[in-house]
Amino acid sequence: MNAAGAARLALTAALLGLAPAAEAQVSGTVGVASDYRLRGFSLTDGRAVVTLGANYDHPSGLYAGGSVVAHDPSGHGVRLLGYQAYAGVAGRFGSGPSWDVGVSRVDMTPYFDRRYSIEYTQAYVGLSQGGLSGRLSLAEDYPRRNGATAYAELNGALRPADRWRLTGHVGALKRLNGSPGRDDRTRYDVAVGVVREFRNSEAYLSWVAVSPRPPPKPSWTRPGLVAGVSAFF
Repeated sequence: MNAAGAARLALTAALLGLAPAAEAQVSGTVGVASDYRLRGFSLTDGRAVVTLGANYDHPSGLYAGGSVVAHDPSGHGVRLLGYQAYAGVAGRFGSGPSWDVGVSRVDMTPYFDRRYSIEYTQAYVGLSQGGLSGRLSLAEDYPRRNGATAYAELNGALRPADRWRLTGHVGALKRLNGSPGRDDRTRYDVAVGVVREFRNSEAYLSWVAVSPRPPPKPSWTRPGLVAGVSAFF
């Protein structure tokens, strides 16, 4: 973990101490998935992962949390793929939409190249109303160092029946600086899925794609299905 990642985790720990334990709302999740996708890209080349996460919500609207991801690359033993940590504040405009402002840290080492790490910090702002939410994120050093990008996303959920959800996501990534070239193209990712809810758990299946796919179009950029199960506590 680098100094920036340690600083974000320290911020998370500080927020956890803002309120007495009686007021704390802490939740956790354990999940297993057939693949791990970040903005449409597979970081495990279609290999399964295990995820452990925790989240804290303060009555004032402050929140913090994070998750760690592990996988087994080609039977060589389980290793840590990376982690995500975040902290922010959320509220509501009267009886209107909810708002959300925060910062997050991502530190991942993809399966396809152990020499290449995805490490970036981003600031974000979002709005949500009912089953629809949108967010704009600005990041330095993504997807590579000395680069800056903007990522806009729209997420939606519908409930066609009790304990069922249909989900949708579309995101657009735009490079803001750096040398001219193919990376200047706006890149889009989409995901559609179905979720079956159970008591303290859920199972899901989603289809994920990204376009345009960067050359040489290896398997980690191709569209695919992701299946998983999550348990909440």
